[in-house]
Amino acid sequence: MTMQMPVPTSVWQPQSLEEARSLKKELDGISRFIAGGTLMQMQREQGLSFPPHLISLEGIRELADIEETVDGSIRIGALTDLETCRNHPLVKEKCPVLSEAISTIASPAVRNRGTIGGNILYGVGDAIPVLLALDARLSWFCENGIRSEWIYDYVSEQESPAASAILTDITVSSPIKGRCFFRKVGRREAFIPSVVTVAMYREMTDEQTIKEIRMVAGGGVNTPRRLKVCERELIGKELTDDVLASLSESIKEESALIGDVFASADYRRTVTANLLLAALQSDQ
Repeated sequence: MTMQMPVPTSVWQPQSLEEARSLKKELDGISRFIAGGTLMQMQREQGLSFPPHLISLEGIRELADIEETVDGSIRIGALTDLETCRNHPLVKEKCPVLSEAISTIASPAVRNRGTIGGNILYGVGDAIPVLLALDARLSWFCENGIRSEWIYDYVSEQESPAASAILTDITVSSPIKGRCFFRKVGRREAFIPSVVTVAMYREMTDEQTIKEIRMVAGGGVNTPRRLKVCERELIGKELTDDVLASLSESIKEESALIGDVFASADYRRTVTANLLLAALQSDQ
């Protein structure tokens, strides 16, 4: 029996977005972009091999900036490590709910290496629900320049604009006019995927009816999703007991969370409904 030796991996270190995209096109099908590398390392420990070529984006320093834009929004470079993002003064001042969510992701060691862009591209990262609730925008460096899209559209499609596209930054509008809520329920935050992760943005009128709302549910292997049917049911309504009672079943149905070895589907859906209902009733 012949032992098959692992194929060595070459690591490329481009210094610009143009160089990185050019390399990806040249090495199409046999390469992957890499930043912090925490997800890829976990996959390797699970028995998955690295591709023949890795294109490291760490040398492109413009992707690791956090800044305030001219309209007061926050632009977060996709290569910003999670711990830097969590502790950045702009994030803590203008978007504390994002800082709160990031603090629940993995361990400090992982947050020091993992990037916010990688957490988004992971597909089930715990930063995604909050960014969905905040209606964040993603920017990609593509063949024809920069392309921008709502994170909702990206999560719904679960693919980047092109194989050679590079996520460059995430923009969160500020000031945030309404109330934000985030909650993660898990067995052990640092090392086990969350059982349930929910987030919500809610803005009320002077008459105490819902003016704007975004509700998000995820957890485990479930891709975070906006509960758009539930949102439409709430617009323009007061949060009466009857409205909340009917909403509970709607949340369970629309969240459609599936179960795994850690928690059943019914448990996940019930916890999701309870958390979102509690958030709705908090400081109306």
